[in-house]
Amino acid sequence: MKKIIPALLASMLLAPAAPARAGVAEILRDTQRTTQANGDITMVMWMPQQFWEESMKGNPALTPEGRAQVLAPLADYALFGVMRAKVGAGGLTDVQPKAELVKNLKLEVNGKAVEPLAPEAIAPGAQMLLSSIKPAMAAMGGAAMQGMEFVVFPAKADGKPLIDALQAGTLQVSLYDQVYRWRTPLGSLLPVKVDAKTGEEFPGNYSFNPFTGEKLNLR
Repeated sequence: MKKIIPALLASMLLAPAAPARAGVAEILRDTQRTTQANGDITMVMWMPQQFWEESMKGNPALTPEGRAQVLAPLADYALFGVMRAKVGAGGLTDVQPKAELVKNLKLEVNGKAVEPLAPEAIAPGAQMLLSSIKPAMAAMGGAAMQGMEFVVFPAKADGKPLIDALQAGTLQVSLYDQVYRWRTPLGSLLPVKVDAKTGEEFPGNYSFNPFTGEKLNLR
């Protein structure tokens, strides 16, 4: 399993986008937020289950059953990559350690705060999988990726979805002085919508053309 994840992450940005499904690049555009202000760079990357599913489709060595087996340990968890550093002419400095990032991190789902999970609250199978993610991301290159830390939250509560990229709701992440918001379901996970009059295409969570007000249809 540990050999699968680095290969998965190293190739995820090369996975082709298919019209009938979300592509990794489309999901990342929906879930990754970066702000550079006042000499600081702040990054938050939400990695919903669909991100991992789509990434692994680019690995021909895995059957659908194999993908399901690898991903099963992550089903109960929501993973967020976070990074904060100073940025200057010489690159990134003062990259914040995980303890400081967690101290300055707040997640709200539908207006209610959700606390991160302590390591001992994460199942062993998921811990093994998650332990491979940081070195795999660092191997992809770039100081931001190398400085990213990963925080795990519960994806379910009382057996019901809590953080679900396909369920209608809101999600907000505050990291230091930056606030990032999402509305779900994510458009990248839904079929593309089209304006029959103009031919313009929009994310799947749009109901109307934002420029003309025309009702959109499935492509």
